Amino acid sequence: MKINSNELEGKLKQQIEGVYIFSGNEPFWLDEATSTVQNYAAKAGFGRDNTYSFSDDELKTDELIEAMTSPGLFADRVLVKLKIKDLKVKGKKLLEICSECINPSLLLIIQIPRLTLAELNKNKPLNFLADHGIISIFYDPDQRLITDFLRRRAASLGLNLNQGALAILYSAYEGNVEGMVQILQKMELCGIKGTVTEDLIRTHISADNHFSAFDYIEALIDPRVTVERRLQIMEVLLENGITAMDLVTRTGTALSTLHEMRTILDTVGNLDGYFAGHRLLKGYTAKRPMYLNGARNTDLRELHHLIDLLTKADFMARSFRDEEAVMILKEIAAALSRKTLRLYPDD
Repeated sequence: MKINSNELEGKLKQQIEGVYIFSGNEPFWLDEATSTVQNYAAKAGFGRDNTYSFSDDELKTDELIEAMTSPGLFADRVLVKLKIKDLKVKGKKLLEICSECINPSLLLIIQIPRLTLAELNKNKPLNFLADHGIISIFYDPDQRLITDFLRRRAASLGLNLNQGALAILYSAYEGNVEGMVQILQKMELCGIKGTVTEDLIRTHISADNHFSAFDYIEALIDPRVTVERRLQIMEVLLENGITAMDLVTRTGTALSTLHEMRTILDTVGNLDGYFAGHRLLKGYTAKRPMYLNGARNTDLRELHHLIDLLTKADFMARSFRDEEAVMILKEIAAALSRKTLRLYPDD
């Protein structure tokens, strides 16, 4: 049976046994769904002593088979959680094992990458397992759904995010819900309650991440930031696991923002309307002068040249030539400084 994520709790209230397959590319949503099933399972007699976790990172087929076919130490109900990243080789073998070991005392929760319906229909083990339970495919929610979720999660922790703080949190993590929730949990652990302002959220983001995506994008936009500072942020992000492709995307965000603002400046003469409709700047007026200075520091001819360079960096990153991609990104970072540095002397 295929259901959407909103129908999950209704299904759990009716019946908890069987197979639950969660498919998606955002680990946070998969873990949230798994936790929801576990909470209902605990009430139905699936105890912690009879809960087992496996993944295809470390293939333990014998232990998996034993866990799925054993009635457990203290009860006749067993919960097995299985995370699969590679559905073609390791994952396929594990799914075949699961298909052979299904039994009435087993509750099986499987997390897999997001599949299209066509891919799902071609996967015989998954189809077989779905016939013995449910499969729910998690698509990337839009910004409104994520911000609504963040408000509810913050409220459950005694926090009230104002509009500016919410916008900064969302921008800093670019839709990484797990990272955003961790910031909220950290603030709650620090004893913070009540309204969370822009300054307060920035303090906790910066302290936790050293540099965030938001810091990097703003560093490219702000003409006062030195080249050395931009390169430092870039290197720290790379050391912390951010990929060259991620940096290409974030550099693109900065360039598209500058291009939009510069175009409006050249046609309208001011950015008042742009700021009024911006998800962050409409409530965070202190940042507006920095964005305005960034727009004034560039012209469309330069931006078109930098966007061409970014296209080359994108090609390099997609071709797994990360070092070459990063070198181009550094060139772009230098070009966006005040006019003491130029890409080409004839520009």
